[in-house]
Amino acid sequence: MAKTYQKLFAAFYDPFMNSFERSLYKTRKEMLTGLNGEIIEVGAGTGVNFKFYDKQAHVMAIEPSLPMLKKAKNKLASGSNIKFLNYGVCDPELNQHIKENSIDYVVSMLVLCTIPDPEKALAQFKKWLKPDGKLIILEHIHSVHPRNKKIQNIVNPVWRAFADGCNLNRNTDQLILEAGFKPLSEEYIKRSLRFVKGVYKMEY
Repeated sequence: MAKTYQKLFAAFYDPFMNSFERSLYKTRKEMLTGLNGEIIEVGAGTGVNFKFYDKQAHVMAIEPSLPMLKKAKNKLASGSNIKFLNYGVCDPELNQHIKENSIDYVVSMLVLCTIPDPEKALAQFKKWLKPDGKLIILEHIHSVHPRNKKIQNIVNPVWRAFADGCNLNRNTDQLILEAGFKPLSEEYIKRSLRFVKGVYKMEY
């Protein structure tokens, strides 16, 4: 049953997200173009970010859904330097592929809303990043308006079941700070949902 759902979700994901993704295109491009070195993209999904990475960058694309990963592979441009890892971000098997303090950038876009344990994921990011490494964030988060927040809380259980575990009402912006990351740049934007976008480094 779970495998069937994953196949259906992967098949409908891009068409369902098409208009929404158009509103995020410039933001994704602005945040990802020019990144170099060793990069981890968490929850690579169907590969919507791949076209923005420089070919010189070494990207490890982590994605737990095999059907999503198969769609992502179809979006690879010739000469792309992207390696695929079919794991969840907190799976211990990743330790065989990623050394601690070895990554220049961790990219998390529309992912922390879905990861079952975001605090654990953020701790993992800190282990992977070099001391001067950076966390690149684009995540939809809770509303600040009481009425909208109440609606999000009511709708969230149904939405989470439909949208592969996505939560509408997570305080992801606060979780990032509580995990020990400090914003180098941070901005709140509205794209039907409220988003936080930013670049963060570890606080020592």
